Amino acid sequence: MADVKSGDLVVPGDRLCVIEELSPSFGTYERGGIVYAAALGTVSMDLKARSISVLSGDGTMKLALPVQGDVLVGEVSNVFEQRAEVAVVKRNDVDIGTPMISEVHISNVTRRYVKSMHDVIGVGDIVRAVALNTHTMPVELSLVGPELGVIYSKCRKCGNDLTLTTHNNLVCLKCENRETREVASDYGSRFGIETRPDLAPKGRPYGERSYGDRGGRERRYGGRSSERSEGRAPRGTGGTGRRPTDGRSRRSSGPRRPTDRRR
Repeated sequence: MADVKSGDLVVPGDRLCVIEELSPSFGTYERGGIVYAAALGTVSMDLKARSISVLSGDGTMKLALPVQGDVLVGEVSNVFEQRAEVAVVKRNDVDIGTPMISEVHISNVTRRYVKSMHDVIGVGDIVRAVALNTHTMPVELSLVGPELGVIYSKCRKCGNDLTLTTHNNLVCLKCENRETREVASDYGSRFGIETRPDLAPKGRPYGERSYGDRGGRERRYGGRSSERSEGRAPRGTGGTGRRPTDGRSRRSSGPRRPTDRRR
């Protein structure tokens, strides 16, 4: 049977039973087929429903762990190259008493390629995510979706609020530092931060393009790039690609002098 009985006092991480005996409910989670306590409280077993839960001191239900599809809001506590840790404080727009440990992998941030988590998320960011697992710790999160992602962020240099200019591009109005995040479609709206598309990064002027465009090739080759790239001979060569001649070679630029051969 179960490792505990109804009325036992447990702390987070205590083993309660195996999944074949009782299913996890409020205040519990399952990992590797074993049910653990997710909160401090007393054990309560419902043999009719074949479930086990953890109650608070006054007998009320502890908050159950998220199920797949729940919308969660939390603050990023740590960022590594391939993952980030998030302390969840709100579940489906309802505040929870104790921050819940969760994490997001780099593969669940966006559909595009990302080299490092530091490029799309930062410590202290407030994110909106969706749960990928049910009654399991740590909670696995996904930020993929227009309404998911960073909803508030601060400048890494001065700590001021970051303002959204265009998609994923942010700027600090205090120190003018620019950063990137994987933002939600309503970034900043709940925090009174207006979007400033007029401060979007400017593109390079046409005259400063690299040698990969026509303007760069013309600067590099002195204006004859189009002729060379199209396989035509430069103007004034008669279409042969050689300098015009008057029928004589370079060596015969003048009359040939008779040679005085002595016998």
